[in-house]
Amino acid sequence: MTERESAGSALSGPAVLDIGGGAGALLVVVPAALLGTEPEVSPAGRPDARTHTGVHERSIDGAVLPVALFPSLEAGTWTLWAEGPCATRDIEIVDGRVTRVDWRSAPPGAALPSP
Repeated sequence: MTERESAGSALSGPAVLDIGGGAGALLVVVPAALLGTEPEVSPAGRPDARTHTGVHERSIDGAVLPVALFPSLEAGTWTLWAEGPCATRDIEIVDGRVTRVDWRSAPPGAALPSP
């Protein structure tokens, strides 16, 4: 099975987070075009230390959305790397909290990936 095939729907199952004790989680709402891909994050300034997760459809606030969930990241600044139409951006992960990012629109002044 390829990585794209393994990143199917997760509507039926809950997510397990490992937060607190210096770690938080990151929930990224992505454009539908990224369904089945694997976005990456790394600690800020350390692009060689990337980790990835799959994009799955999940029910959030009464809507079914494609999301990438990083269930446990060390608190601090992380870089969410450009994928498709999305801009690379830095994200602050807070101990014991879930940081939610809507990656369907670029933040003001963000650099979009080159084609």
